[in-house]
Amino acid sequence: MKPPDQDADSRRVLDSLRWIVRELRMAQSPVGPAAGLSAAQIFVLHTIREYGDLSVGDLAERTATDPSSVSVVVRKLHDKGLVGKQPSPEDHRRLLVTLTAAGARVAEHSPAPVQQVLMERMARLAPGQLHRLADLLEQVAPPREGGPAPMFFQDRS
Repeated sequence: MKPPDQDADSRRVLDSLRWIVRELRMAQSPVGPAAGLSAAQIFVLHTIREYGDLSVGDLAERTATDPSSVSVVVRKLHDKGLVGKQPSPEDHRRLLVTLTAAGARVAEHSPAPVQQVLMERMARLAPGQLHRLADLLEQVAPPREGGPAPMFFQDRS
């Protein structure tokens, strides 16, 4: 039998995870101009709006996600006409992801992405606290399936 304080702490952890997952799920069902887009797609649109034209690698860095996952999201946004791709003025071999007028409207009229809110909350932690949180979450997270972690609620394709 677990000591009572361990049960209480386990409950606190599970409750916190439940609130985070709830927040992420609610962001997955947007209304208005963002309807039909995943939370990952909205996050990418907002990131481009905030930082300007970015390469897939820069987008991955700004969203704290693997470039392969960001690339899938960008492709879907491109297919929907919400982003474009153009050569970088400094290096024509490098493509930049740009917002189209439609993508800018969606980003402008949708709330801040929950991923951005979570990143802002984590930024308020002391560096040691954030490092410890990362270590602890890695211990309770499911085993990695060999590839990079997908963006939150990214489609499987």
